[in-house]
Amino acid sequence: MPDLSQLRTLVLTAELGSLAAVARKLGISSAAVSKQLTKLEEELGLQLLLRSTRKVELTEIGTDYCHQCRRIFEEVEAASALISQIKVIPNGVLNVVSGRHFATTYIVPHIKEFLLKYPKIELNLELAERVPDINTEAIDVLIGMSIPTTGDAIQKRIAITSYSLCASPNYLEQFGTPKKPDDLKNHRYITHSMRKPDNELVFHDKTISITPFIRVNDTETMLNFALDGLGIVKLHHYVVKKYLEQGILKELLTDYNQSNIPIYVAYPQRRFIASKIRCFIDFITEKISGEDLNLK
Repeated sequence: MPDLSQLRTLVLTAELGSLAAVARKLGISSAAVSKQLTKLEEELGLQLLLRSTRKVELTEIGTDYCHQCRRIFEEVEAASALISQIKVIPNGVLNVVSGRHFATTYIVPHIKEFLLKYPKIELNLELAERVPDINTEAIDVLIGMSIPTTGDAIQKRIAITSYSLCASPNYLEQFGTPKKPDDLKNHRYITHSMRKPDNELVFHDKTISITPFIRVNDTETMLNFALDGLGIVKLHHYVVKKYLEQGILKELLTDYNQSNIPIYVAYPQRRFIASKIRCFIDFITEKISGEDLNLK
């Protein structure tokens, strides 16, 4: 079987085009280079090179074989880089964007522990009600969103929740309790302006178009409006869970099941993921795994 030194010599010969250039690159004689290549051809039983007094060219099979050799060296380099990365202590600025309620519930309570564990990381945490482009905004991690991210990014599901349609008892006393989806057309609906479309409510087998009473771009404000009795809201179950348990909000149309909603983490698509990114995602994912975001 050919050894890596022979394959390396073949790749360099293809790149440099002459035995003398390869010899200078490797710090050996041209004769030694020629001997390696000849031995490689003999072991393979194939002619890989066309030699002349002025240059060396690859045969057709030599070109294909050299291409595969390059891939071997790329993988070797990738493995070496991976090992080096593992040895590096996570450090540097880490830019994280998360939805406000998700962050305050599932990220912020654990940040002290995270930074004690990784003291060389400088954390920039943005609580935002938007889906940014990870690449153009130099964001390292986007977490806690249920809307797929834009741009060329890797996106993974980290949890499952569902939507809850709810309103305060005061609102229901004043405007009545909807018994079926069509009844919602006569109610005050508070929607998030990022939803596209923001005027539809989707149930298991039915879609209702409704004119929003209020549009707002912040989940926390939607929740506060509902608590104040201004209308009906559709929010992730983990956002309203404690208010439902306390009876401060009432869940509506529970017989009309809605689909589960994935919660994502996303990060830039790169050949190697920086250790600061990997350790943050692993840390928060582990914390989330102990929570039931869909418990009803």
